[in-house]
Amino acid sequence: MKIVCSWCRQEGKPELVGEKVPLDDARETHGICLVHRHAVEAQWQVSIQTAARSGAATGLSSALFRWSGLLNATKKMRP
Repeated sequence: MKIVCSWCRQEGKPELVGEKVPLDDARETHGICLVHRHAVEAQWQVSIQTAARSGAATGLSSALFRWSGLLNATKKMRP
Protein backbone atom coordinates (compact mmCIF):
# COMPACT_ATOMS: atom_id res chain seq x y z
CA MET A 1 0.00 0.00 0.00
CA LYS A 2 1.16 3.49 -0.78
CA ILE A 3 1.20 6.01 2.09
CA VAL A 4 0.36 9.57 1.00
CA CYS A 5 0.25 12.91 2.82
CA SER A 6 -3.11 14.62 2.21
CA TRP A 7 -1.70 18.05 2.98
CA CYS A 8 1.03 17.67 0.38
CA ARG A 9 -1.57 16.51 -2.15
CA GLN A 10 -3.72 19.59 -1.46
CA GLU A 11 -0.67 21.82 -1.94
CA GLY A 12 0.17 20.16 -5.25
CA LYS A 13 3.43 18.71 -3.91
CA PRO A 14 4.63 15.12 -4.31
CA GLU A 15 2.57 13.31 -1.70
CA LEU A 16 4.16 9.85 -1.47
CA VAL A 17 5.44 9.27 2.08
CA GLY A 18 6.30 5.59 1.74
CA GLU A 19 4.86 2.11 1.47
CA LYS A 20 3.65 -0.53 3.89
CA VAL A 21 2.67 -4.16 3.65
CA PRO A 22 1.04 -5.64 1.71
CA LEU A 23 3.35 -4.18 -0.92
CA ASP A 24 1.43 -5.73 -3.82
CA ASP A 25 -1.75 -3.83 -2.80
CA ALA A 26 -2.20 -0.78 -5.08
CA ARG A 27 -4.56 1.08 -2.71
CA GLU A 28 -3.59 4.26 -0.84
CA THR A 29 -3.64 5.00 2.86
CA HIS A 30 -2.99 8.33 4.51
CA GLY A 31 -0.17 9.44 6.76
CA ILE A 32 1.67 12.68 7.37
CA CYS A 33 5.02 13.73 5.93
CA LEU A 34 7.80 15.07 8.15
CA VAL A 35 7.34 18.67 6.99
CA HIS A 36 3.66 18.75 7.91
CA ARG A 37 4.24 16.72 11.08
CA HIS A 38 6.76 19.31 12.29
CA ALA A 39 4.35 22.13 11.40
CA VAL A 40 1.55 20.51 13.42
CA GLU A 41 3.89 19.88 16.37
CA ALA A 42 5.10 23.50 16.30
CA GLN A 43 1.54 24.84 16.34
CA TRP A 44 0.69 22.39 19.09
CA GLN A 45 3.61 23.57 21.22
CA VAL A 46 2.58 27.21 20.76
CA SER A 47 -0.97 26.42 21.90
CA ILE A 48 0.34 24.56 24.97
CA GLN A 49 2.65 27.45 25.89
CA THR A 50 -0.19 29.94 25.45
CA ALA A 51 -2.43 27.89 27.76
CA ALA A 52 0.33 27.52 30.34
CA ARG A 53 0.93 31.28 30.40
CA SER A 54 -2.78 31.96 30.83
CA GLY A 55 -3.04 29.39 33.64
CA ALA A 56 -5.78 27.54 31.76
CA ALA A 57 -3.96 24.20 31.59
CA THR A 58 -4.04 22.07 34.74
CA GLY A 59 -4.52 18.35 35.27
CA LEU A 60 -7.13 16.71 33.05
CA SER A 61 -8.01 20.00 31.38
CA SER A 62 -4.36 20.27 30.34
CA ALA A 63 -4.48 16.91 28.53
CA LEU A 64 -7.78 17.79 26.88
CA PHE A 65 -6.44 21.18 25.83
CA ARG A 66 -3.36 19.61 24.24
CA TRP A 67 -5.48 17.21 22.17
CA SER A 68 -8.02 19.85 21.17
CA GLY A 69 -5.15 22.20 20.32
CA LEU A 70 -3.64 19.57 18.05
CA LEU A 71 -6.99 19.03 16.34
CA ASN A 72 -7.43 22.78 15.84
CA ALA A 73 -3.90 23.05 14.44
CA THR A 74 -4.59 20.36 11.87
CA LYS A 75 -7.88 22.03 10.88
CA LYS A 76 -6.09 25.36 10.37
CA MET A 77 -3.51 23.71 8.13
CA ARG A 78 -6.17 22.41 5.77
CA PRO A 79 -7.63 25.03 3.39
